[in-house]
Amino acid sequence: MIRGAAQSDIGRVRARNEDTFGFFPETAFFVVADGMGGHAGGEIASQLAVETMFSYIAHSQHEDLTPVTDETGRLCIGGRRLSIAIQRANAAILERSRQDPSLMGMGTTVAAILFDNREPFASIGHVGDSRVYRVRNGTIEQLTEDHSLVQQLLREGKIRSHELKTSRHRHILTQAVGVSPFVQPTLRIVEPQPGDLFLLCSDGVHGTVEEEEMLEILTDRARDLQQQCDALVNLANERGGPDNSTVILLRYEGTAGGNNGCEQS
Repeated sequence: MIRGAAQSDIGRVRARNEDTFGFFPETAFFVVADGMGGHAGGEIASQLAVETMFSYIAHSQHEDLTPVTDETGRLCIGGRRLSIAIQRANAAILERSRQDPSLMGMGTTVAAILFDNREPFASIGHVGDSRVYRVRNGTIEQLTEDHSLVQQLLREGKIRSHELKTSRHRHILTQAVGVSPFVQPTLRIVEPQPGDLFLLCSDGVHGTVEEEEMLEILTDRARDLQQQCDALVNLANERGGPDNSTVILLRYEGTAGGNNGCEQS
């Protein structure tokens, strides 16, 4: 059983909300996309990514696919489905850009999770700097690593972790969906435990809210999942709301048959 909730907000500065989230309990598929590009391009790119990914996930449940290897060497069919879904979203955005030159250069980040109702696995796929976190036993862990220039500089030892949010390079992505013919999503397979809470969010949230603050909100049992979503977005706005803010929260309560055992809070 998976219980979930979601929230998205334009923020206090932007003229439009270019974030899109997909909340699809019927397929146990959930995704956050943060678009970029002028002339409404970002909004179109994120919407097209979510629609394209969901369409593939919904129609590939019975395909005979070869398992994919994630970054730890684990094999999983769900990871293969996510990878193909992201590749198809990439192609769809590129094609739309070719059809409408005013949208040239638009793209989007993607952070997605797909649960397997037959086995206790969840596949995570991402491109860009939208993130997936997990709260377990009172601690929070970032399960994705941003495809960004500052993250690359950190790996190379050229900056320190405390500089990630202040560097002038912090908004430069090294990968996005829809901006080039080739995209390489990072995949990760995890084994959820009952009580795990998964947070998917755009950088409008994690760029303004510290992990300790996220954890405080997400472990507050006085709030239900929707209230926790609202609290995260509200806190981002209290910090000036410099960007669109989008969150999805998913509480894993164990495997269940039928309709993937998903409910919206």
